[in-house]
Amino acid sequence: MLGNDSFDRVRSRAHTAALTRAPTPPVVRWAWVGGGVLIFIVSVLARWILAGYAVPTDPGPDPLPHAAHLIIVWVQWIAMLLGALAFSLIVVKPWMREGRMTTTGMLYLAWLTLFFQDPMMNYTSATVLYNAYMVNLGTWTLGSMPGWTSPHGNNLPEPLLLIVVGYTLIGYSLCFPVLALLNKARERWPALTKFRLALLGIAILIALDTLFESLLLRTGVYAYPGAIRAITLFAGETYQFPMTEGLCYGGLTTGATLVLLLYRDDRGHTFVERGIDKLRVGAGARQWIKFLALFAYVHVSMFVVFTVPMQWFATHSDPFPAGYPSYMINGLCAYGPNQDQCPGPGVMMPRPLNNPF
Repeated sequence: MLGNDSFDRVRSRAHTAALTRAPTPPVVRWAWVGGGVLIFIVSVLARWILAGYAVPTDPGPDPLPHAAHLIIVWVQWIAMLLGALAFSLIVVKPWMREGRMTTTGMLYLAWLTLFFQDPMMNYTSATVLYNAYMVNLGTWTLGSMPGWTSPHGNNLPEPLLLIVVGYTLIGYSLCFPVLALLNKARERWPALTKFRLALLGIAILIALDTLFESLLLRTGVYAYPGAIRAITLFAGETYQFPMTEGLCYGGLTTGATLVLLLYRDDRGHTFVERGIDKLRVGAGARQWIKFLALFAYVHVSMFVVFTVPMQWFATHSDPFPAGYPSYMINGLCAYGPNQDQCPGPGVMMPRPLNNPF
């Protein structure tokens, strides 16, 4: 048995060890968040599929003109081909060269999953529309997403061939040419701080997103009917582009990842990965922890700077522009001569008839 002195020494050592124990590294904290987000995404999608909600949206009575049909087919094919090219250049090629998944490759995979947050733009009221003639299975919202408010949210025809890679093409992939421009700027003007470079990069991303989305909206594959016209390009047209989208998505969501890459240390680590070298785990476990941490950052940043602010903009939108066919409205609101059920000034926020949450 231990004497009193021996017992006191053991207790003292235990107390000292507890006080000097290293705090949990930031990368582990981020990884726990990432694991929670991943479980939530899988559970919602599983509920959507298993409950039988994953069915194509009926485009309604309005026919799709032949030229418009060709456009949406080509848009989907081109998106898939560009997505495959980006995947090979950003994920596969560096992986084969390094023998492990790189930070930029992991970020690409994380961005591939941002499609999950896309329909949340319509969480409180309809503010984004998609063409129901594109490949779709409706969406994982009403009846699957906790707390969903907007009626008939499951009718939003998320274009699976476009939206999954779309976030990597008009989003993450733009970070690389912008980073190259910022490096050139810093070579030309060495006094530029990273903070100023970040602001410059965000401004460029806003301009690029505005350009690409404004062109894509003209194809009729999607639309932003719920917009504040005073801060919207081509306001009142079916292809209007709200600058809130350019700011919150192009500038801040993509910009958050740009800043992450811009502020890497001399070993190429982002601030999300801090402490990863101190982990006493195998190489495989370290890679998973790193991925979950980056996964968390991508999803949390989009939720904070895009998904949440867009709810405020949605509830302050002006009336829908006239001219959307049935395969764009998809029953998300009453539309036509009597538009009093579509979101707009003076319209009370509708609630779903049946919402188990």
